[in-house]
Amino acid sequence: MNKDFETFKNNKKWFFEASDKVEFLYTENELQLSETFNSTFPLLTELLHQARILKLKINDQPYKFFSWTNKDDSSCGWLNKIEENASTTFKLIEEHELLLSEIGGIHESYNQPEPSLSNNQNFMFTQSGCFTGIGGCEETYEEICNGENKQPIDFKDLICFVEEANGNMTLYNPKNKEVLLFAGDHCFDNVEVLENQPDYTFYKINNITNFVDYVETLAAEWKNEIKWNSFDLI
Repeated sequence: MNKDFETFKNNKKWFFEASDKVEFLYTENELQLSETFNSTFPLLTELLHQARILKLKINDQPYKFFSWTNKDDSSCGWLNKIEENASTTFKLIEEHELLLSEIGGIHESYNQPEPSLSNNQNFMFTQSGCFTGIGGCEETYEEICNGENKQPIDFKDLICFVEEANGNMTLYNPKNKEVLLFAGDHCFDNVEVLENQPDYTFYKINNITNFVDYVETLAAEWKNEIKWNSFDLI
């Protein structure tokens, strides 16, 4: 078995069932990315060009498995879901579609940097996971706003592209690509309450304005934790 994938399985035992069928397809020696991708996500491009890449299927679902060696000499990485026929009733912004078309969405990650945007997430970017609105928190949010005499923002068209295990949601506005965090439960120190909004509702993430900022910040967090040219665990 691929040593990186074995580390992933040991790290994420709950993710697998005994009946799961895992089919290894091939490893990629060099990742082919478009010039548009390279120029849009330069830090992510640098990170991906250092990755060990394995194409596989789990129960016939295609994935790309990106792995690196971190500074503790441990394997770390992402299991990216490739959704060739995924569709939504809403349109993703072009930068999001570009990301998905070339590397897929992050379905799982292991041995993440601490702290990192990738910590404790159910999914990141994956099209089938995305939804509009704030995931059933609408009534609670409006009640909190009414209780504090604050005007709710228009959240109905916001697209959730990252969901935390505790229900916190990272969203973008498809019109201006602005990124917001809706967090009813958090202990983050890198966020500020959105102007004229109650605590434990909408936040801005420090140093992140739009979707590209978010992706590049994630890439920088991982890039700072890996050893370069780390191909010794294949």
